[in-house]
Amino acid sequence: MNQHFRKRLQQGDLLVGTCVTLSSPEVSELLAEAGFDWLFLDAEHAPLEHSALQAMVTAADSRAACIIRVPALGEATIKHALDIGATGVVVPQVNTPEQAAVAVQWARYHPAGNRGMGVYRANH
Repeated sequence: MNQHFRKRLQQGDLLVGTCVTLSSPEVSELLAEAGFDWLFLDAEHAPLEHSALQAMVTAADSRAACIIRVPALGEATIKHALDIGATGVVVPQVNTPEQAAVAVQWARYHPAGNRGMGVYRANH
């Protein structure tokens, strides 16, 4: 997670964000430049494919944290979102503590989870 974003969350700072449903890196870049602290990239309800999400995260750069709502609770969707550099994920339809624990396992590296090393932006 972006450490600046994480620190501000922990401090209880007011962070302003917006939902992005357009498959356009230029929109993400514009919103990041406009001063939004975070962008909510909705891959559950909007037609945002993996490559488009990666371009959108790249365009926002470090100016705005990108939180991706993945399409469903799934190992690959969570890992892909984090591998492309998302600051965090929102997983829809998590209705039990057991489902939440599974999602966390897929999002964290060993020893806290099962996430493997990716070769994308997350390595930064």
